Amino acid sequence: MSSARTRPVVRIIGGALAAVIVTGGVAAAALAPWPTTERAALGRDVSPDAARSIVACDGPLLALGRDETAAGAITEAAPGALVSGSDGATASEFALSTPDRAAVESPVALAADPAGGERSDLAAASAATLADEDLRGLAVSACSRPALESWLVGGSAATGASDLVLLTNPGDVAARVDLRVFGAQGAQDPVAGQDVVVAARAQRAIPLAALARGEESPVIRATAEGAPVRASLQTALTRTLIAGGVDQVGATAEPAAEQVIPAVDVTVPPDGAASAGGLTARLLATASDTTASVVVRDVATGAEVSRDDDIALVADRPVALEVTGMPVGVYTVSVSADAPVVAAAWTSTDLGAPADFAWSTAAPPIDAPTLVAVAGGPSPVLAVSAATDATVTLTPLSGAAPQTLPVAGGSTASVPLVAGEVYRLDPGEATVRAAVGFSAAGQLGSYAVDASATAAAQLTVYP
Repeated sequence: MSSARTRPVVRIIGGALAAVIVTGGVAAAALAPWPTTERAALGRDVSPDAARSIVACDGPLLALGRDETAAGAITEAAPGALVSGSDGATASEFALSTPDRAAVESPVALAADPAGGERSDLAAASAATLADEDLRGLAVSACSRPALESWLVGGSAATGASDLVLLTNPGDVAARVDLRVFGAQGAQDPVAGQDVVVAARAQRAIPLAALARGEESPVIRATAEGAPVRASLQTALTRTLIAGGVDQVGATAEPAAEQVIPAVDVTVPPDGAASAGGLTARLLATASDTTASVVVRDVATGAEVSRDDDIALVADRPVALEVTGMPVGVYTVSVSADAPVVAAAWTSTDLGAPADFAWSTAAPPIDAPTLVAVAGGPSPVLAVSAATDATVTLTPLSGAAPQTLPVAGGSTASVPLVAGEVYRLDPGEATVRAAVGFSAAGQLGSYAVDASATAAAQLTVYP
């Protein structure tokens, strides 16, 4: 009897002990280090097939409001002389339609097919001059690849300016473009800049005054859907009925915390009667409020001639920084900030003589060989900036002897070029930024050198 009574008790005690043992084992296992197995994700690096290279050009200089019976009419004022070259397959040229005007000389785009399984590098640039009552000066422009987003830093919609935003689609599919204008009141989405349809193989021209009337220091962001487009700006200025210059301005380098404008040409001495020698830098914080520093250095000597620190930038509101009292020379403008910015610099010739001006945009980094087309403008000079020591090799495609350009880290070096030539610029192991400048009496022009698109980005494919 006693054994029958004690059996359930034993079972209960045994179950309790088992639970304790299991619970303790789980706790101990949780505290003890577990064996781990690390396995890298399976992936394969592949290179996409080489694509066709294509660049689009601004085309001729345009005039706005020359027709008294149609103030908004756009007409052609001067043709552009094109220089082009390809490192690979021979480039073909095709004309673009111009629905906003009757074209005498159509803008063009150039394309080159891959060669030997590799993408062909392609470069082109144009130059145009005129000396009319309402427009005069030199305009140089590098043709460039279309993009889904572009930033235009330059121009004005104030009294005396007659600027045009050019949207060029060299592709085979129509694009829809939205233009956002940043000015004194922040970001604006003007009706005239929304849902702009740019047909395949076409160029649209939109007066800047229709987007931001009265805005003195605009910055424009162009975003495209359906197909990439080339966004650029033609800017012209008239002072008291006297033509003050003209320029064609490409997109500046994409937003970044560091921007470099390799060469800004100052041609007016500080004691000039018409204006003090200097330049104006236009900056925009594209994402958030930040502070920026702007340093100006003499290209010839490397000496720092101006420094402005702790420049307060409010997001979406451009800032114009004037740097005056500078001797005649060529200068590099470096911008650093705690958040992404875009930048460009403006300078002009003596306003008391036949005048001209130029916008110099920030240059993108170049870490592989790229082609540079030299437009047929006066006294072309290549300026190359590098953060570390670099040795740049310039090889003319015409077969002339190559030349080397040493660049000390943190400085800019320059070398004269031959107008109408196309060069292969090889930065070696370094990363550089470069621009081509042109200068003569009453003439200024500049454009940045784009990085090559020949190296297709390597992709890692995962199962």
